[in-house]
Amino acid sequence: MEKGELLGKGMTADVYKWGQDEVLKLYKEGYREEWIKQEAAIGRKINEVGVPSPAVFDMVEIDGRKGIILQRIFGKSMQAILEKEPWRFHSFVQQLAGFQHKIHKYSNEGLPSQKEKYSQAIALSSGILGKKAKMIIDFLDTLPEGDSICHGDLYLGNIIVSNDKLVAIDWSGVYRGDPSGDVARTCLIINSPAVPPGIPDIVGTMSAFPKWMTCQLYLNEYRRASKAKLENLDAWMLPVAAARLRSRIPGEEKWLMEIIDERLKS
Repeated sequence: MEKGELLGKGMTADVYKWGQDEVLKLYKEGYREEWIKQEAAIGRKINEVGVPSPAVFDMVEIDGRKGIILQRIFGKSMQAILEKEPWRFHSFVQQLAGFQHKIHKYSNEGLPSQKEKYSQAIALSSGILGKKAKMIIDFLDTLPEGDSICHGDLYLGNIIVSNDKLVAIDWSGVYRGDPSGDVARTCLIINSPAVPPGIPDIVGTMSAFPKWMTCQLYLNEYRRASKAKLENLDAWMLPVAAARLRSRIPGEEKWLMEIIDERLKS
């Protein structure tokens, strides 16, 4: 079978139509095969325990690139829906929080460790962090372990509305750990000053307050659903911000370092 139309492009892979009910996630050249195998295995584990996620079927090689065949989730992302129906914003942010809390109720011992994942990312960012890297890793060691399934990159763009049900996609960053770290990560995604290519940087600055308000709405709803304490959520912001440096997202480094320095002083 040959790949069909391109459905989406990402930093590590492109997604194509594959038959009628499946998609092909085709990884960029140079992406290590062992990482792809690990992602496929993890995807199966997540789906098997009942988390709303695409089923994983097979691994293939197309045009010299490795790929995974996944269940196609028919529908649109919350983010795409909001572009045409902005009045649903408040409801969608609340649903994001509730859906994330639902995911956190699942656990699986076969997933990567949250602390190990963050420690590695922070260590790999030591060129930016310098001596701060060890301080942050030492602080990370004092935080709760947890055994919840955490998506690792959950936001409105990674949630598909399919037949009035929510399904999370792109599980490449998943781990098991303390839900508060996953919530901190979502807050960073919401507040990120990064803007798409071709958009003036001032747009990111001008949208800072609406993003902050969105984050507060999201946090309030998550805390209402989970009874999580604000201080626990805030404690995770330091290591999560430091780990995000590893992604090297354009426009974020200065912002992340400000978050890190502010928390190291307190």
